[in-house]
This record gives sequence, structure tokens and C-alpha cells, in this order.
Amino acid sequence: MATLEAHPIVLWELTRLCDLHCRGCPAGANEQRDPNELSTYEAYKTADQIASLAPRELIITGGDPLERDDVYQVIDYARRRGLDPSLVLTPTPELTFDAIARLQTNGLTTAVFSVDGSTASIHESIHRVAGTFASTMRAMRWAECASLRLEINTLVTRRNKDDLAAIADLIRPFRIARWNVHFLVPVGASRELEMITAAEVEGVFATLEEIRTREAFAVRVVEAPHYRRFRLERLLESRTASAAAEWGDFTGFAGQPTETMQELLDAAVDGARGFVYISHAGEVRPSEFAPHSAGNLRYRSVGDIYRGSDLFVALRDPDNLRGKCRLCDYRTLCGGSRARAWAMTSDLFGADPLCAHEPKESLS
Repeated sequence: MATLEAHPIVLWELTRLCDLHCRGCPAGANEQRDPNELSTYEAYKTADQIASLAPRELIITGGDPLERDDVYQVIDYARRRGLDPSLVLTPTPELTFDAIARLQTNGLTTAVFSVDGSTASIHESIHRVAGTFASTMRAMRWAECASLRLEINTLVTRRNKDDLAAIADLIRPFRIARWNVHFLVPVGASRELEMITAAEVEGVFATLEEIRTREAFAVRVVEAPHYRRFRLERLLESRTASAAAEWGDFTGFAGQPTETMQELLDAAVDGARGFVYISHAGEVRPSEFAPHSAGNLRYRSVGDIYRGSDLFVALRDPDNLRGKCRLCDYRTLCGGSRARAWAMTSDLFGADPLCAHEPKESLS
């Protein structure tokens, strides 16, 4: 059983309303407000529940969060509860300089933007929404003027896998804090996107390592936990055989991680370890990309669901994995993307189709 991370990352979908209909959107934009969407009062109570978890990170997303008139009050309330939420901003007409300034006044410290190409043609070939590249660049400059920290999200597809170094060059002048590189889980509208192969993922990992070692900003991957394995293999290659032996067998990794191990764990985000997704309707799930709900925070606290629901407990146990993920010597450190396994094989505990690593033990 993997160790429970007491302070998870929480991703909270405030609404699904959005004027854009991007191809990469996992949930799909709604033109009408869902009648089950959490009310302002329920949003305050949700912030209370999140605060009780003392998360190491809270990310508020959508849809377009600015479609909710109370987003400013929600940010303010979260701050007063001791939280420091990041807000994912969408380049819609709602995103103005005044809106960003008001968010900053109400306590926002970090704004997150999507940049999926170093040029408008590459970025908009993925989103299929004209003008979003220029609108995003403009909003990023506004956020800098408002003294907000910036983070960038990039979704890796066949169209931009060779453009990552150029994207890094593009975002460098903005002095961003972190680059979150997402690996495709084909759900919703993102099924239309062209996925790279498992072998190409290894090449992308190598590119990200080169970028990470030379840039001032942090690099984190999302839904590619095998990046931890890639990083560890690189680390062990640089050590002597006797030092490498100290790391032991990672199928048995447990207990409190060392500083180096914690850095490896933090290098990737996935829906099986230390992550909670809260939908606009209060459903608590291990991933935004998988439909499996562990409960609704209207009826059971998010802390109780995260710590004790059958689904979250099962996902923390590497013995529940199947296929080559179960046999893998890195199964506790990595475990594969459960959301991608579900999306591509209909098996939440199956092997991650985008991992090229072959375990020492054969399936036969």
C-alpha cells in the first residue's frame, strides 16, 4: 500500500460554462449553467472542506471560472481560510485587464494560462479557436503588470511535440514559476487530438529534462507518472553502483520519502497519488479525466472521501494494478496513468498505453 499523502493537490472545477469550445477540453464547454452547479454558499463550504485538508496546492479551473460572477468572492474567501489558490484563466471576452486586477485585489497570487504552441498557427491548430494565441499572450502581460505569478499549461500532441523547446523560449521572458506539461488522456473533445506514441513519450521526456536543467522555472508533467521512472533512471546512471543499490526495489517503496525521492514524486501529477478533483457539482474524483466518483462533498466531506473511500484506497494500492504495470519494478513510484488506462482500455487498473518501459518480469 502506498503511503497516504496527507496534503494532496486539489483541482476544483468551479463551472463548466465557457464561450470557447477547444478541442483539448476534457469535459466539454457548456453554454448553459448546470442546475447542479455548487451555489455561492456551497462554494464557501467547499473552500472550508478543502482548507481542512491543508492541501499543498489548490487550483481553481473551469470551463471559464470568470463566467461565475462570484469567482472574486470565492478567491477572497479561500484566502481568508488560509488557502492560496491558483486560477486557470481562459482567453474569452470575460478576461480583461480589469478582471485580472480585481482578482489580484481579492487575493489571487497565481494565474495559469494555456500555451500549446510557440506560434499562433501551432497553438490554434490544437485549440481550433482563432485569436486565442494573441489573447493569451496579452492576458499574460496583464497578469505580469498585476504582479501575479504565472504558470503555463501545455498539452503535448503530435502537432507540438517538436515545438516544446520553442515554447520554453517563448515563455521564458515572462519569468514563469512553473511549466505544467500535460500528456493527453483522450476523453471528451480531446479525443479528436493526435496522440503521440509511447516511444515518442520517452523522447519528450528527454527534451523536458534538457529544458528543466537549463531553465529557472520548474517543469512538472501531468498524467505521465512514468516521468518519475525516467528521472530516476537518469539519476541512477549518474551514481556509482554501490550508491544506486541503496535505492533498493521500488516495488517495496514505502514510508517517508527522502528529499530526492520527494522531488521525483513532485515531478509528476496523476490521479492515483496525492490528487483530488472536485467537479462543479461537488463530485469528488481521483482525476478530471476519469468519470469515477468516490462521493459528493454535499453528503460526505472531501477529506473523508480522499482518505477513506473505497475508490481512493484502491487506487493507492499498487497490488490492484494489472498488466505490465503490476509487474513493473517502478509500480509504487509510478503506477501509470489510471485515467489514460481507463480512457484507452476501459480498465481503471490496467496498463498505461503510453508507457514504453518493459518490466523485468514477463507477462507470460
